[in-house]
Amino acid sequence: MKHGNRILKPIEDPLSSHALFELSLFSTCIFVFSALLMQFLLTLNTAFFLRIFSLSFQYQLFDIRFLTIDSTKWPEAQIYIVFGSGPLILSAIGLKLLSVLKKNIMAGWKTKLILTWMAFLMVHALPCGIIAGVFFFDSFGMAFQWLVSSYLIRGGIALLVLIFMLFFNRFWLMMFLKASYSAAFLDYNDNHKLFLKNVYFKPWVYGLIILMLFNLPFNNLYWPAFLFSLGYLAIPALNQSLVFLDLFITKSEKLIFTTRSQVWYIAIVLVLIWIASNLTINF
Repeated sequence: MKHGNRILKPIEDPLSSHALFELSLFSTCIFVFSALLMQFLLTLNTAFFLRIFSLSFQYQLFDIRFLTIDSTKWPEAQIYIVFGSGPLILSAIGLKLLSVLKKNIMAGWKTKLILTWMAFLMVHALPCGIIAGVFFFDSFGMAFQWLVSSYLIRGGIALLVLIFMLFFNRFWLMMFLKASYSAAFLDYNDNHKLFLKNVYFKPWVYGLIILMLFNLPFNNLYWPAFLFSLGYLAIPALNQSLVFLDLFITKSEKLIFTTRSQVWYIAIVLVLIWIASNLTINF
């Protein structure tokens, strides 16, 4: 179709394989950068309190390392503040982001998707931290295992937390669906699932693989366990019947990526962040 001296390309079918691939890629980028930001804030919070208490450690962008650690010499309150405050603060920030998201129903779909991923990650900082803390004595796991020494009791608490999270799975699936940019995704139940598969499930899988590169050589197993537990939405999203009413979406006819160079820029930024994450500062 011609418009003046310009040739306008026809709008791509949002259900086409290419459009869905770009949607998955875009959502993966948001998930990865949001997870890196969250882990950076968590590490920074831990380092801040370690410095206040004059404790020695090695700082990296996404990890804290101790040459030697003997938690029996730490006052209990100190352990809870250093390793327990981060997830609490992040979950509070996540609830605030969720409030902002629910109030800005007229925001563009990309803004909604960014806020949804960030709110989803941060709200789950504490509950998924509890699940990861059952198994690994890292980060929040240090405070959790110090507080509850019995493995069975920790497992029971984590199971209750998981059930609580599953109770809200429909709410989070709806929040992701509200970030859709075309009414085509709302026409049928199968299209709901198709959108959620490409905006949540695939990005979670791809993002998990990418984020593991930032965790090499796997000195901290708490972070992978935390990220893995975020996939609890996948089973209900892909198997149960989903019926959502009164959904308001912000339609868009613009391309997700306008040029291929945008993808290369994102890849370059990720590589630079990975290089920076391997730098160590001794305190």
